[in-house]
Amino acid sequence: MRAALVLLHRWLGGLVGLGLAVLGLTGAALLWKPWWVGVPLAGRAPSEGETLAIIAKAEALGAGYVTLPSAEFGVAQAGLGEGAGAYLAHDGSLLARWQSVWERPETFLFDLHHHLLLGETGEVIAGWLGLAAILFCVTGLILWWPTRRTFRLRAWPARFTRPAVIMHHRDIGAVLALPILLAAITGALMVLKPLGQAVLAPLSSASEVAAWQAKPPAPATVAAADWPAILAAARARFPDAEARMIIWPKAPGEAVTIRMRRPAEWHPNGRTTLTLAADGTVLMARDATAAPRAVRTSNALYPLHSARMAESAMALPLRIVMTFAGLGLALLGSLAVVTFWRAQWPRRAAPALRGGRVTSG
Repeated sequence: MRAALVLLHRWLGGLVGLGLAVLGLTGAALLWKPWWVGVPLAGRAPSEGETLAIIAKAEALGAGYVTLPSAEFGVAQAGLGEGAGAYLAHDGSLLARWQSVWERPETFLFDLHHHLLLGETGEVIAGWLGLAAILFCVTGLILWWPTRRTFRLRAWPARFTRPAVIMHHRDIGAVLALPILLAAITGALMVLKPLGQAVLAPLSSASEVAAWQAKPPAPATVAAADWPAILAAARARFPDAEARMIIWPKAPGEAVTIRMRRPAEWHPNGRTTLTLAADGTVLMARDATAAPRAVRTSNALYPLHSARMAESAMALPLRIVMTFAGLGLALLGSLAVVTFWRAQWPRRAAPALRGGRVTSG
């Protein structure tokens, strides 16, 4: 059994280690995005007047949605479709604009981490890489346990010989197994939707989840959005919540959606949603704090995966732990590929000593 696990672990590492290294390195960088993004961050939520200014500018740019500034990321981000977007200041002024994910480092890293630059196909591949990381951690811990007495904590291999690299891989993998498992499990459940639904299904009945996910009714009339009335209706429905995202209708006659975050929610952009007609009439309200248990657990996956737990004392410690997990995954994955494929290369025949001379024949 141990020999089979060794073989599985080695071959899996050689085949997918590089992909895991990419996910780990990009994930670690994205954890600290607000600190290196390169735009002036006000570090606060907007007032109602500023929110209206941001909405007006985003609407003029043709945005499909806009994420409002927060204490963590103090500029608005408008989504303009097909990888395009813009950053807006609190007064609605344009700070930066891009036409594709390749134009800014944070959008490029986000697409590389979430989609491997391959769109929906890459997203599915990333989900399967998450499952591979789970298998790595489980088999690695099983293989490490009998050798635990030789444990040495090193950030880097003592030497770049195969035995030294394997020993470092084994020990650093044992240290980072739990954080890597957290990142891999939450990522895989978010991306592989059928898997996530199957895993979380025992937490709530199918009827509860279906009722929660029911579509809102269509507005009775088509009119231009009265944003002051819409924001006032949202504030009246959830007075303790902070508006986080404005989502425009995809087609004329459809409703406006506002995502809000209530104080008890971990998700930085909230999962409480309001669907409203253009005059501010509330068509449907979903309070995320009262959602079925399966939905609430699903909503917690992203904050745990990204270490973005709104107004939580655990946010910074978790971000540090997940950074080590990402960097460790990058190191473990890349060294696994190098050592595995070096072992597969045919070795040059050792020189033979013949008649007192070293020859290669």
